[in-house]
Formats: sequence, structure tokens, C-alpha cells
Amino acid sequence: MSDQPKEPEKTIYERDKTAKEPQPAADAPKVPARPKPKVKKVFVAKKTTFTTDKPMEHRVRNIRLTSIESAKMIWEILVDFQTDLAKEEVDDPDKPFHDWEKVEKFFIRLAKKYSTCKSKKLGGDLDWVDKAMPVPEQILTQELISEIMKLEKFIIPEPIQSKLGFHIIMICESQVHTPRAKAEEKETRPLF
Repeated sequence: MSDQPKEPEKTIYERDKTAKEPQPAADAPKVPARPKPKVKKVFVAKKTTFTTDKPMEHRVRNIRLTSIESAKMIWEILVDFQTDLAKEEVDDPDKPFHDWEKVEKFFIRLAKKYSTCKSKKLGGDLDWVDKAMPVPEQILTQELISEIMKLEKFIIPEPIQSKLGFHIIMICESQVHTPRAKAEEKETRPLF
């Protein structure tokens, strides 16, 4: 006799022998089942327009150049870079937004290298611009601000001429203008 364990006569869990085994159809060819591809929902930004009596403001980047030839050349480089990014086929629903981030980073590099504006060190960043803002004389003109207010996001317009030079403008963000409150002086209390 061996010391092997023996199976009990009646097990607690028995297989249901009344269920039938699935039989493959006789006329169906045997093809391995392919997994269905996952359908990704693509976010498509709808261009909505709304009217408001409140003024708009834009976060703007600027490359200022002295000649129209150099301004046109850098503008063409930016537009070519933007169209090359748009042609790449990537299965990413947020591709337009990632492309715009890449264009903005490329714009920053070009501004730091070629711009003649004081904002050069900041990558051409002019911060938020609106019609009611005081005009920093050596950076912007009132005519340039009015041109900026007409521009749209995601489009780099042709160079704009002002008395300061030729400007390549990029609208990074837009929002409804809310006047910024000055820091209120805090009341000081005696410590004792």
C-alpha cells in the first residue's frame, strides 16, 4: 500500500453534470478571435463665440525685430513649424493643445535669441494685455494693443508694424478682463 492521499467518496463541491459543454459550430471556420479596438473619444474644441459687454484680455508673447525681412523670415519659420506639427498623425485626442504648447516653447526660444524687446529675457512674455491697461512706452504702443485685441488664439498673424519695429505676436490665452485689485494694506495689531 502507498501513502498517497485518497480522494473522499463524496466531495463538497461537485461539478454540475447537467450543463452541456459548448460545441463549436461545424460549418464555422476556426479563426482566432480578435480583440475589438478601443474607440477613443476625441475632444474637438468647438469655436464658440459669445458677446459680452466686458472687455477681453489676452496673455501675449512678442518678438520685436527691426526689419520686415527678418520678421517675415521668423514668422515663416513659426508657421512652418506649426503646420509640420499639425501634419503628424498621432492617436491623441489632445494633440492640438500639445502642438500649441510646442509652438509656444519654440516661440520662446526664438524670442530669447532674436527679439530686440525688453521682454526678450522672459521669452517675449508681455503678460496680460487689455485695452484699459497703461501702455509701457518702450514695449507696446496703443495701436499695437488695439491690433492685439483683434487677434485670435492658435493663429500667428503676419508681422505687425509699429513705431517700435515689427512685431510677431502670439496669443497664448484669452479671458474676460477682470480688473486686478491692489494689495490691501493689512491692519497691524500690537503684539501685547
